This record gives sequence, structure tokens and C-alpha cells, in this order.
Amino acid sequence: MTQQASTTAAATLSSELPAWQQARRLRIIKAANAALKEQEYEQIQIRDVAQDAGVALGTLYRYFSSKEHLYAAVLLDWAAPAYARSGEDLSEHQIRAKMNAVISSFERRQHFFQVHVILQSSADTNAKALLGQFFTVCQNTLADDFARLGPGAAEDAAIMLWSIINTALTSAVYHDGTMEDVHRLCNRFMDFIFGPAEQALVEN
Repeated sequence: MTQQASTTAAATLSSELPAWQQARRLRIIKAANAALKEQEYEQIQIRDVAQDAGVALGTLYRYFSSKEHLYAAVLLDWAAPAYARSGEDLSEHQIRAKMNAVISSFERRQHFFQVHVILQSSADTNAKALLGQFFTVCQNTLADDFARLGPGAAEDAAIMLWSIINTALTSAVYHDGTMEDVHRLCNRFMDFIFGPAEQALVEN
């Protein structure tokens, strides 16, 4: 991949692309997403993704500088609805339900979590930029959910919960942990957070 191609690919991160190019880029992302439903990341061939998207391989590389860049876009596209920010003051029950739904989505699509782990060691600056956006989307959503804790505390709680989710999922996917452990640990964290917080709200 030449520097010029890499620079062109980086430019496609902008929403300033013409509508037809945005549609083509999204078609490539959807084809890559579909491939990840069927097989693990390491088994996926970019030429097959291009073929399924109905574009030439060279065209795909105008939008994505590498396989890692493409799958960072897939991860971000998948996360967008899953981590949609409601803008509402959610109850503890709603926050727990949302958290468990996110964990369950990773349980159903473990290949997505594996991609998330793989991309953390990527040297592709474009992939790293999109992965950073993914982390921002996830943590900002969680911080919004914890807004009742107040500024600062909400951001800290979001970081801690996201860390627990990542650690527990890594154990479940790669080691001898279970998805039940993931749900249990995250709900235990919620007990710690909302126990004193809810009591304080009652007292005030």
C-alpha cells in the first residue's frame, strides 16, 4: 500500500465524501461485516470482501488503507446503534438492561470482540484513529448513562465498567472464563455504584 493510497483512505474518514462514495464505502463495510459473521478475522480475504461488495480490490483500498482499517470501520459501524446515546435520564434498571444487552451482543458475535482485541496492536494509523473513535463512543455512552452520579464520577464509572467488560470478555473468549462471569462481574460493579448513590438520592 503506497503512502498516497493510505492518505486517500484516511481522507474517506470525513463525512465530506459525495453521497455515492459514502454509499460505496458503506457497501464495503457491510460486506466485511457479513464475512465476519461467517468466519474469523484471520480467515477473511480482502479480495473476497471486495468481490462481495461489487468493487475492484484497488477501489476498496482507496477507501481503506489495510484490512485492519476496514475492520476498525466495521467495528465502529456495528457499535453505533448498540451504543446509541439516548440523552435520557435512565433508571438503574434501564442501565443494567442496556449493559447486559451490550455484553450479550458480544456473546453472539465473539468474532467482533476478537477483532477489537487484534486492532489494539495495529500499526495502521487509520485503524488506530477509528478504534479511538470506537472507545470514545462506548465510554461517552456509558458516561451518559451514569450521569446521575455527577460530573467526573460518571466518566470514572464509565472507564471502570468498560475496563471490567473488556477484562471479563477477554477471559471468557480466550481463557477459561464464562459469559455468565461477565454478566455477574458487571452487575456486581453496578451494585457498588448504585448502592450508595441511590441511598444518597433518597436521603436528599
